[in-house]
Parts: sequence; structure tokens; C-alpha cells
Amino acid sequence: MRRRSNPESEANIRRIDTKARAKKQTHGFQVHFLRGSEVVTKMFSDSIYGGKEAARRAARKFKREVIRRLPQRRFVGFK
Repeated sequence: MRRRSNPESEANIRRIDTKARAKKQTHGFQVHFLRGSEVVTKMFSDSIYGGKEAARRAARKFKREVIRRLPQRRFVGFK
């Protein structure tokens, strides 16, 4: 059974919200890329960036900058 994705997430940007009963709370957006052997991951916390929308804007800006400098995706598969 497939997990339902978070509606706050988008391509290469995941919304991370821990459960209310967790000891430590985490709320923010995580940008994640895998290109060849290079992995890029960065977390944009709501508390550090001043709220959910500010963290989302920072994550989107970071994503745009990373996409520009990473090589294009290469699809390798069956013919």
C-alpha cells in the first residue's frame, strides 16, 4: 500500500511535519536532489526562516539555484 503524499510537497521539495506527540518537533521543507553520484539535501525550517511560507520560498529559491549548476538528468532504461 502506497503512502499518501503530503499535499504541501512538490517536485524535489518535501514537507516535513512530525507528529504532535513526538518529543522533538520538526516542521519545514527539505530539498533533495540526486544527479549521478552527487546528492544535494538541505532543510529549511519554519522556525529559522520565519514561518511556513518563508521557508517554502527559501526552498524554492535554493532549488532553482541548484538545478542551474547540476548536470541534466539522464534517463537510462530499457529500449
